[in-house]
Amino acid sequence: MGGTTRLWHPKWFSRYLWGTIASIHLTGFVADQTYGIDRKKNPEFMWPWWHEIMRKKEKGEIPMDMPGYMLCKYRNEPEERWTAEREEEYGEFMGAMDAE
Repeated sequence: MGGTTRLWHPKWFSRYLWGTIASIHLTGFVADQTYGIDRKKNPEFMWPWWHEIMRKKEKGEIPMDMPGYMLCKYRNEPEERWTAEREEEYGEFMGAMDAE
């Protein structure tokens, strides 16, 4: 009469796969709205330390060609080797961000 219930009926893809993806996106949107997460871009909000480095470069306190990552406190091993090779070139400016 009505047949048996099949797991993989003809519309399973559109019903379950797209429905799952839509549910995930909807849950993320509701979570953002609930906790007040702002998704607008504001370049001045997250990077004040980088702007501080750029202002010091503009004033001439740090050379313009000095890479910004040389001023960071943490360095991995390749960065340590690179820094050691250029110690005489940028050595006097290494602590420029500490003198505040």
